[in-house]
Amino acid sequence: MKNNFVKEKIAKGSTVIGTWNTLASTLVSEVMAHAGFDFLIIDLEHGPFVLSDLNRYVNSCEQHDCSPIVRIPAKKSWMIQQALDQGAHGIIIPDIKTADDVSDFVETVKFYPEGKRGFTPFTKAGGFTNINVKTYPQKANDMTLTGIIIESMAAFNNLDSILEIEGLDIIYFGAYDLSMEMGSPGEVFSKKLIEMISFGIKQTTEAGKCPGGFVPQSVERIKFVIDLGIRFVTYNVDSAILFHGIDDVLREIRDD
Repeated sequence: MKNNFVKEKIAKGSTVIGTWNTLASTLVSEVMAHAGFDFLIIDLEHGPFVLSDLNRYVNSCEQHDCSPIVRIPAKKSWMIQQALDQGAHGIIIPDIKTADDVSDFVETVKFYPEGKRGFTPFTKAGGFTNINVKTYPQKANDMTLTGIIIESMAAFNNLDSILEIEGLDIIYFGAYDLSMEMGSPGEVFSKKLIEMISFGIKQTTEAGKCPGGFVPQSVERIKFVIDLGIRFVTYNVDSAILFHGIDDVLREIRDD
């Protein structure tokens, strides 16, 4: 198991920047990692990834000191097991509502005695051998990043109890889903939503955990969310980065 580049930076108090990886292309993943992102979130919820190929995206990231984090679509222990055994540096899950949900998730990620993850060293994460069988479980427990997405008012209202769970690293505020529940779909920078999430960021920071969130699509927006206290920044989405890299230029040229 490689060192967890992004978790080490977070532990030092650094702000980290990555993106949502949805296009299911190892070359796209490698380009973004090589360009300097701290992490990529390999999105199994919305991207057409094949679970058995996750190891290839891990390789695309790791060779450029970028941490591959996997968003799984639901809190399923077998899926978490697969992603971690193939070398994911962390797991982030949606649809969390209660502290019990979080506690069960963290236990699924961690080996005994901190959790209940099934153990075998004969995987990519374990080095394909049992040579390091005595040290691998604790290193995995220490290095694997855990993150949840707060994307409902039910979850937000339970934030106090959620923050009490040990072993949880990232609280990611899903601004798009929260904007839906607040009756203003897509208005992720509305005053009301910003005030609510700012309060959640403050709680998260005071609890010693790392707040994440939003999908800023410009340098100005990145600076804005960092000023709010977000330290785990997801800049845009890979598809939009590619699209606007072309569309913005062509629009300007053709308008001339």
